[in-house]
Amino acid sequence: MEYGSLMDIAEKHDRILVFGAGGGGDALGTVHLYLKLKKLGVEPVIGSIVWERHPVDPYPGPIPIESLLDAEPIGWSAAIVSGRTVAYRYGIEVKFQLARVIDALGVEGLFIDASKGVYGVSEALKAAHEVLGVEAVIALDTGGDILAVGCEDNLWSPLADAISLAGMKESGLPGVIAVHGPGADGELPTKKVLEYISIIASRGGLIEVLGLSRYEVNYISKIMEKVYSESSKLPVYAFKGEYGIREIRGKTRRVELSPITATTHLLQLDPVYEWSEQAKAVAGTRGIGQAKERLNKHCIVTELDLELELSRLKESPSYKAMPIDEVRRELRRKLMRRGCVAFDCKA
Repeated sequence: MEYGSLMDIAEKHDRILVFGAGGGGDALGTVHLYLKLKKLGVEPVIGSIVWERHPVDPYPGPIPIESLLDAEPIGWSAAIVSGRTVAYRYGIEVKFQLARVIDALGVEGLFIDASKGVYGVSEALKAAHEVLGVEAVIALDTGGDILAVGCEDNLWSPLADAISLAGMKESGLPGVIAVHGPGADGELPTKKVLEYISIIASRGGLIEVLGLSRYEVNYISKIMEKVYSESSKLPVYAFKGEYGIREIRGKTRRVELSPITATTHLLQLDPVYEWSEQAKAVAGTRGIGQAKERLNKHCIVTELDLELELSRLKESPSYKAMPIDEVRRELRRKLMRRGCVAFDCKA
């Protein structure tokens, strides 16, 4: 289904799911769309795939539904969660960001299990439709690496986004992609994200460019200190006037803040999916490991590869701290020795 604006989406659907496609702090990024939809008279639902950064959850990979405490499963890969919900990960209690966000909002949310691959995301969205009455889905990615080709040197976390995008497509539900804060995650530069958006726009894929409002920024500012996220807070900082370079992720990434960082670009699902070789590569997978291997065949080092390797290195008796860039380069060399075939850069 094609849309002309966020208002058009709201007029066509009574209940809309806005979910964080990249996990972690993307749940915070959904809040401004949640507020906009409420003002348009829609009953929105906030959700997310749940894959936390290492400081929150040191165990590799996305959090599976089986590890949840105080949640209501509504299918094989989806659950209704609240601010009380936690995950129990190998002796560690994890308060994931989706639970923190909905706790601050005083609502329930949708947990989407990405550990079960594209099929798991697709089934979760179908369950949301059948049980919660969700009629359409907006998948939000802070930064915009959901648009990555897969050849970019600074692409750090392609797997979650590829699984989310392919899962949306396979669910059959009407869908929209929202790129929030172009470049804000410090992976693809802002200029590159905008270039990709322009290419998709030339194919009729751009629906609307939205900006944060003072009301939304004030609202989000009150809750964001309760959430562990760097990237999804940057659009708020940019709205308040921060300009120039900010270093994030332990100074391993640099983000160029400007008023553009406070914008969100809504894109039609089908042109984005057709653009994404990564999403097409992982299509049909039923597990996170299978999806990882699909991207590995194209010389792509995923966030799961990095988490697994860092965990392995730390367990080694001869463990010696290595810069994460060096770990990533060595993993890519291993993939190339295995005969991987890289995607061609499109732009």
